[in-house]
Amino acid sequence: MRRSISPSTIMNPDVLVVGGGPVGLATAIAVRLEGLSATVVERRLPPVEKACGEGIMPGGVTLLKKLGVNLPAGGSFRFRGILYQEGHISTRAHFQGLPGIGIRRTTLHNALVQRAKELGVHFLWGRQLRELLPTGARLSDGMVRSRWTVAADGLNSGIRRTLGLDGPIRRQRVGLRRHYRIAPWSDLVEVSFTDGCQAYVTPVAPDQICVVVLTDNPRQGFDRLLSRFPLLAHRLQGIRQVSEEQGGASVFRGARGVVRGRVALVGDAAVSVDAITGEGVSLGLHQAVALARSLGRGGLDEYARAHAGIMGATIRMTRLMLALDRRPRLRRLALRTLQRWPGLFSNLLGIHTRELSLAQFGARLIRLDRLGRTHT
Repeated sequence: MRRSISPSTIMNPDVLVVGGGPVGLATAIAVRLEGLSATVVERRLPPVEKACGEGIMPGGVTLLKKLGVNLPAGGSFRFRGILYQEGHISTRAHFQGLPGIGIRRTTLHNALVQRAKELGVHFLWGRQLRELLPTGARLSDGMVRSRWTVAADGLNSGIRRTLGLDGPIRRQRVGLRRHYRIAPWSDLVEVSFTDGCQAYVTPVAPDQICVVVLTDNPRQGFDRLLSRFPLLAHRLQGIRQVSEEQGGASVFRGARGVVRGRVALVGDAAVSVDAITGEGVSLGLHQAVALARSLGRGGLDEYARAHAGIMGATIRMTRLMLALDRRPRLRRLALRTLQRWPGLFSNLLGIHTRELSLAQFGARLIRLDRLGRTHT
């Protein structure tokens, strides 16, 4: 692929984005919409692939629309909610507004690149960051001078480490992913639980699903782990695989801050949550928009405050879900409770997807309690 810019060119954007994944690209797009210039540096060539669950929650879908990102017809699938199941226990909840979207990572990446090009974002594909400088960055083949630098370089962010902002790893697992050529049998993302392992099924196209298995013990391999979910394994028996098995880290890790001087962290470089939440891309989109808004107003202070608000509820949900993963009896009790009270699950999902505030949730709990008393 031909590179966008001559290697010898010294560029001077307002914002240098290091990392050309979905969150880095969304940041560059949002920055351009704020009237600032942006350059994206990425060591790989597009489309940039990564093993993930490939579901975008409703809030993320709304932000993609606001950013003007057009997803190709037939290249995605709308899902209406979430189903949790373990053995004979099953409970589901639907989103209260817009649907979420399942989409192959490469398809999403291509759409983001196209939108960024339309807005005049510059790309430096196949370049590596060599040194972070007070006035920009030294790359593998030249320099870029910028007013601000955005670290969108992922879980193992070199910029975060250089700035001394590495936070502790609270939990680390592995996700193994495959795609299958089969029409989705549900308009829900299905999450199946068993001890020490979860399986996710996300519809990503009218004729394709994404299956991810999350585990602490990836050495068992995808097929052996899948066999721990008999109903799903039976359903997929004989179905054509359309991608090779791919693995990726699922890490719950924070940073000691998301702003240092003229540098901001965004996406997994800032805070990564376990894939059990299904919120990775959506959270990154919220951060990208908040960061661009802050830069548009002349600095990074506003972003530092906004980031805490964006991440708070999801961090609490991550802790809860990971605790349930290690406590089978408590997990099954929780699933039975949600099965018995589907309205509770719907409201909890609303908080998780930011469709419902805590105040609204409290009011609905009171109504549910009153309704329960009238029927006893």
